Amino acid sequence: MAYPVGGKRPGFWCDRTGSIAVETALISGLLVVLIAQALDFGWYVYCALQVRMAAQAAVAQAAISCNTAAKLPATVNCSGVSTSMTTAAQQVSLGSTITMNTPSEGYYCVNGSALVSVGSLGAKPADCTPYSTAQPGDYVSVTTTHTFAPLFPGLTVVAAYAGPISATAWMRVG
Repeated sequence: MAYPVGGKRPGFWCDRTGSIAVETALISGLLVVLIAQALDFGWYVYCALQVRMAAQAAVAQAAISCNTAAKLPATVNCSGVSTSMTTAAQQVSLGSTITMNTPSEGYYCVNGSALVSVGSLGAKPADCTPYSTAQPGDYVSVTTTHTFAPLFPGLTVVAAYAGPISATAWMRVG
């Protein structure tokens, strides 16, 4: 082997053999952490979307199951609605890890772009006089929850968000 400097072997600090391996090892560690960050963030967003879809599926099931006046208010007169809502919520890919609170229901009127409560389930109000000329609507709401567990606990920033992810959905049923 020929040495570049006067035929002598270079000193320790000038020897560059194996430097690529060291650089690769240093950069690979950083790349692994960055990839873990991206995967955990993607998993968190995916879980949050599934929880939102579960809430929407649950209230949609209430609207489908209790679509006649005889079954309204739904949480009182529509038998098995809570069970069918839970089943619908758990049809998302997260399955039985989705939990659902007890559905709530009430009469609301639209005031601009907001819903205003105008009555409880006891008696349906006649109209929405202070807000509009429309009839009050029977709305069901539900909150679904999933306990998020990161793919790489302790390694990523998203691991700080470990815990419950919740979403609430509303739908007019009558």
